[in-house]
Amino acid sequence: MLDRKLNGEMVRLARNRRRMTQTDLAAASGVPQTAISRTENDASGELGLEQLKSIARCLQFPVAFFYEQDTVYRQPISLHPAAFRKRASVSARDESAVIALGNHYVLQLRRLLDAVDLNPEFETPKFEIVKTRSGAAEFARAISTARDAAIAVRAGWQLGDGPIADLTSYVEASGIMVIKADFGAADVDGFTLRPVGMDPVIFLNQNRPADRMRFSLAHEFGHAVLHAFPDEAMEKEANEFASELLMPRNGILPDLRRGLSIPALGKLKLKWRVSIASLIYRASSVDLIEGESARRLWIDFGPYRTREPVEFDIAPEQPRLAADLIRAHTQDLGFTIVDIANAVTTFPNEFAQMHGLVPTGPRVPEKPKLRLVPNFKRQA
Repeated sequence: MLDRKLNGEMVRLARNRRRMTQTDLAAASGVPQTAISRTENDASGELGLEQLKSIARCLQFPVAFFYEQDTVYRQPISLHPAAFRKRASVSARDESAVIALGNHYVLQLRRLLDAVDLNPEFETPKFEIVKTRSGAAEFARAISTARDAAIAVRAGWQLGDGPIADLTSYVEASGIMVIKADFGAADVDGFTLRPVGMDPVIFLNQNRPADRMRFSLAHEFGHAVLHAFPDEAMEKEANEFASELLMPRNGILPDLRRGLSIPALGKLKLKWRVSIASLIYRASSVDLIEGESARRLWIDFGPYRTREPVEFDIAPEQPRLAADLIRAHTQDLGFTIVDIANAVTTFPNEFAQMHGLVPTGPRVPEKPKLRLVPNFKRQA
């Protein structure tokens, strides 16, 4: 450990993970705020070991964590003035906390992937919205609209125009890890990190309703396949992509034409596994309702804006890829949860909590690197 350089970025990550300011940490640890600031900004005057141990105790991280040399990603793909699905109420502290949470997961996943190769069922597509087909980057397929990208994805998944029963399984079968995590008090639906040398990782707020998580996943998947770099139109494009992916125009139109009362939309929610609100927006986007008829429908929906009728709730989807990755280490490579937690410099109880596990047992000998095929069952 001590033959490696202290990484101030890891100190910042751990501090943000615990939702503490430098002033908070200084008061709790007894280490001067100026010393913490210099360390986080990689300036001169590195912390002494006793100071670092005091910080580690306050932040509840192993001292070894601060010597990790992984890159810390300070911005998700969608971080710009309309970031986090346009949720302007998100504070800087909340943003920092959820991004730190994402980085903590990425550090762990990268270590786990060192011993296991993923074999995705589908290739992760890359698109670029351009005016002319010659204008796209070499790595991307040229398209005219985000809807075109969603149509291409559905065609690649061989889905036709019907509902997607389990969107998470298709996204993970494309090699993209999906993590449902506790965002705490942060009013954030989801975000995506694109670590160097890895496929994007999508993070979803586990405290959201299942229909909202599905739309968030489709939205974030849109960012992953459409946006190599931020731009002003990206949130609108990701919403357009998500709508067409979950509610393809050719499939949803016949259903929407049968009636747009709240009970009728509730039944469509159960079929398409999207919120009633999303169905109303979709009806507007395909020009089935406008003006006064749209206004009346939104008035009828008013009592359900914060909680849609419970009789139309759908079951949440469960990501499997991260759990399969951990299982490959425990069942096939012979590691315990404690071993894995130590390898990713996270205390076992926190690692177990992050992944819904129980820390157990001693280490047994290592085995060769494995290949992991995402547990994917094609939709009939």
